[in-house]
Amino acid sequence: MFWEPLPMRPTAALVAMAIPLLAQGSAFAQPSGLAYPEQGVVCDSVGQVCYDSYGPSIGITQINYGPGAANNLQRNLSQTNNRDFRLSTGQACSVSQRLCWDDGWGQRMVARGLTQQLFGTSNAGVQPGRPQVVRDTGLCSLSRGGMRVYDGPCQLKQVMQGSENKYVVQLQNGNRYVFVRQGVGYVISDGFGGNWPVTFVDHGATGVFRFGDYKLVATQSSGGRPVPTQSEAVGNAIGNLLNSLFSR
Repeated sequence: MFWEPLPMRPTAALVAMAIPLLAQGSAFAQPSGLAYPEQGVVCDSVGQVCYDSYGPSIGITQINYGPGAANNLQRNLSQTNNRDFRLSTGQACSVSQRLCWDDGWGQRMVARGLTQQLFGTSNAGVQPGRPQVVRDTGLCSLSRGGMRVYDGPCQLKQVMQGSENKYVVQLQNGNRYVFVRQGVGYVISDGFGGNWPVTFVDHGATGVFRFGDYKLVATQSSGGRPVPTQSEAVGNAIGNLLNSLFSR
């Protein structure tokens, strides 16, 4: 999910084959009713929703179950910012803790196979106090009141440590936006010590952040080198004004 580096997605035909797979690098069997199209992805055939290490994914769901399932997921996600989820098998996964449990939210029995499939580890040797950082380059657009004020390259970073989840978006004009998880949602801090609530929607490789009358759309390029656009000069001029308000 946004914005963990994404491998190539499988075609619908390959997914439809529904060949039972083992989690990569492990001997944990795939639970009945779940599909593992690739490492880091789990699809629930009953709920017709796909997940990766950052929770429900609209983009991956559309690839595997079509636009109808993706639209249903988008409607559901618009009502909550909580990325934790429960599968039709009764298993539950916490994005912030990077763990899944066989007994759901009882959280007494770790689902090691599912945890390894989603998060790349059974979590047996993870150091709880050590932050996990994911970086990528991308293209970003920033609008205020419907008017585009920046359109160009950006640097993307996600930092997870314990229950804290933080997104950092660095525009090429120098503006930096930090979105910090607070409760079930996100906030952005202004230059005066105040916090603004943030609505975050995941569209696979693209994340949309809304705060106040601003809209920031960031699309990861998964290592590709972005090309500056003609709107960059406008973004540099207006973006300096925005940076005085939203900066950390």
